[in-house]
Amino acid sequence: VAAVGLYLVCRYCAMVGRRDGPWIYLIPLVAVTGGLLKATWKLIVVLSGTSIQWMSDQLFFFLASSYVLVASLVVMSLRASARREVIPETWWRIPTALAVVLVLAALAIANLSESRSWVILLLATLSITNLVFSIRLIAHSVGRRNWLSTLGFSLNLIVAYTLVGLARIPEQTLELQWLEEVLNLVANTALALAAWYLVRRYEPQSEYRS
Repeated sequence: VAAVGLYLVCRYCAMVGRRDGPWIYLIPLVAVTGGLLKATWKLIVVLSGTSIQWMSDQLFFFLASSYVLVASLVVMSLRASARREVIPETWWRIPTALAVVLVLAALAIANLSESRSWVILLLATLSITNLVFSIRLIAHSVGRRNWLSTLGFSLNLIVAYTLVGLARIPEQTLELQWLEEVLNLVANTALALAAWYLVRRYEPQSEYRS
C-alpha cells in the first residue's frame, strides 16, 4: 500500500510537472524496501524469537531517504506547474545528495556512539519531509476543491505523527509493534486513496492552478 501511494504521488507530480522518469518507480521502491525488511524482521521474531536488529533499523534509513526525495519532487513539480514550467530533468540531484549525506551522518553517529541518537536524526528528517509534502498536497487539493484528497492527505499526516511518537517509546514491545503496523496501514491507505483521486481528477487544461 505504501508503494502504491508513493507511486501515485510521483505519477501525479510527473503529470503536473510534465516530466517523466525512472524516479516514479525508484522512490516507491526505496520506501518499500525498508518496509519489507522491517516486516521480515517481525516475522523472524514471531517464528523464532530471534531479533536481527539491523533489519529493523533499516526502515528508518530507507523511509527517510525516500521522503527527502518525494518531498522535493512534490514541491518542485507543483511550483513548476504554477509557473507554467517543466520540472528540471536534473531535479533529483540535490535531493539525492542530501539523502546520501543524511544516511552517512546517521551511520557515523551510530558507529561513534552507543546511543541510538541516529534514530532521532532520521525520524526528525522523516517527520519534517512528511510535513512539507503533506501540507503542500493538502493546499493543492484544497485549491482544486478536491475534498477527498484533502481528507486523505490530512489523515495520513495525523497518523504519521502519531507513529513518530510511538516509535520514540524506548520499550518496543511486540504488541506496540503490531499497533504501529495497523496505524501504518491506515496512513498508507489514506495516502494512496488521496493520491489516486488526484490522478483520477487530473485535468491537463487546469494543471497550472496550483
